[in-house]
Amino acid sequence: MDPAALTRIEKLNYIFGVALVLICAGVTDTTFTLGVLTGVILTCLNFSLVRILVTKLLAAGAEKQGRAAILFIPKMSGLILAAALAVFLLPISPIGLGIGFSVFLVSIMVESIRFMTGAALLG
Repeated sequence: MDPAALTRIEKLNYIFGVALVLICAGVTDTTFTLGVLTGVILTCLNFSLVRILVTKLLAAGAEKQGRAAILFIPKMSGLILAAALAVFLLPISPIGLGIGFSVFLVSIMVESIRFMTGAALLG
C-alpha cells in the first residue's frame, strides 16, 4: 500500500464525513445525526491511526515489523470499546453510528477507482 494513497483515503474520510453529517443534520432527527457524527469521528480517528501504523510498518526493518504490527491489536480493541461505550452511554442511534462508521468504505472505493483509472484526486 502506498502511503500517499492512505493519506488520500484519510482526506476523503474527512470530506465525506463532514458532507454526511451536514446532510443528516438537515434531514434526520438529532439522535440519528449524533450517531452518524459519532461514527464519522470514530472512523476518521481509526483510519488516521491505521495510516500512522502502516507508515511505521512500511518504514520499519523486517526485524521490527512484528512490533509495529502488534500495535493493531490495542487499536482495534480501543475502537470496539469506543463504539460499544458510545452505543450504551450516548443518546445516539446505533444505525446512525454504523452509517457514519461506514464512510471509510466509500473513501476506499473512491481511491480504488482512482487507482484503477489513474485519475488524479486530492494531490
